[in-house]
Amino acid sequence: MSRKSEQRIMVYCDFSETMNDAIAHGLRVSQIFQKELCLFHPYGKGHKERKLDAQRTLGLLIRRLKEDFPTVTMSSLTLKGNLEQGITRIAEEYDGIMLVLSSDKLKPKIRALQQSQIPFLFVNGSTSHCLGYDQVMLPVDYRKVMKDTSLWASYFARFNQSAINVLCARENAKENQKMVKKNRLFIEQLLRKFKVNAHIEQAQKGSFGLPTEALERSKTRGDKLMIIPASQHINLIDLLVGLPETKLIRQAKNIQVMCINPKRDMYILCD
Repeated sequence: MSRKSEQRIMVYCDFSETMNDAIAHGLRVSQIFQKELCLFHPYGKGHKERKLDAQRTLGLLIRRLKEDFPTVTMSSLTLKGNLEQGITRIAEEYDGIMLVLSSDKLKPKIRALQQSQIPFLFVNGSTSHCLGYDQVMLPVDYRKVMKDTSLWASYFARFNQSAINVLCARENAKENQKMVKKNRLFIEQLLRKFKVNAHIEQAQKGSFGLPTEALERSKTRGDKLMIIPASQHINLIDLLVGLPETKLIRQAKNIQVMCINPKRDMYILCD
């Protein structure tokens, strides 16, 4: 378990054109949760010169950021290997509680998400509108992982006074109906505990169509963040046409998407 004083918001720095968006969102989330901001770069094996170049570049970025945000604790980290190889170390050895990434070049990022104990926050754009995080969409289906997604929604409500919009799947099967109802009750109790006012709606679609409906509603309402679970069971069709979360992230545009891996125990935020 991560310790309070060491928890970090990690930003994946690949030195692409969209890296600055990821840094802007990482900085914003660090401010919301009052955590250290860590700029993280994985470098290929056998490329020591890349490590040194990355360390110099990240150090320069931190010095520039410190000029504008002197109260935010900042650090940098370089690890040998690719993102997928380093994601477990980020959480277990360096106390990362979230990884912030741009929403381009998704394939290797989604692979790493499948191994991750911490949420991945996929971002696009860095205008003040994108960085607001004041309205959060929380789709709720019949899976147990909804408790993890709702926990992160409660964090944004508590530390950023975000409005939480809960959209519950409409199921036909009685067992699935029971699970959705159970998840909804848990969320209501959790948000009530922290005195969070949530707007709860019934979806028109079932669990499989829920993320798409939630995204459509979020675009209409102006939500800034959607929190969803990643795929738990991956089949041949998913491998051929892509995972649902990949499609959703690509369609989200300026709505940020947080994905939580349901196959690993999630690290929690210490406050």
